[in-house]
Amino acid sequence: MWKNNGRVFSADQGEILQDDPEDPMRTAMRQMMGAFSELEHSMIVARLRTGRKEKAVQGGYACGAPPYGWQAVAGELVEQPAEQSGLARARELLAAGASLREIYRRLEAEQFPPGRSDRWHPEAVRRMLQHEAPYTLRPRTI
Repeated sequence: MWKNNGRVFSADQGEILQDDPEDPMRTAMRQMMGAFSELEHSMIVARLRTGRKEKAVQGGYACGAPPYGWQAVAGELVEQPAEQSGLARARELLAAGASLREIYRRLEAEQFPPGRSDRWHPEAVRRMLQHEAPYTLRPRTI
């Protein structure tokens, strides 16, 4: 940005000035802020990993949100019948050549329940259909 006479702004700090060979302190401060930012990110990742492990030890499902058509019950994924029907219908429409917009409109018209929203959206349909049929549950390492 600076090479093109642009300015750089950060949401939490305001304008970030370009390194200046006459002011090594500016460079050092930017580098230290970067190091502490990386440390903070690593600490967050470690806390989340620890929380997932603890949840798994207690018998909970600790692998993110269950995919459409599945529900976490007692730490395991089980099929959710209403959503499985919607998934089958979406795959049927896709095989018939329907676009994502056509599929979501048909799912809404036929009153299949969306996953985590009150309405269908083309991107939700795309994510739902990106997995092979039938959805393969892959164990994740925590």
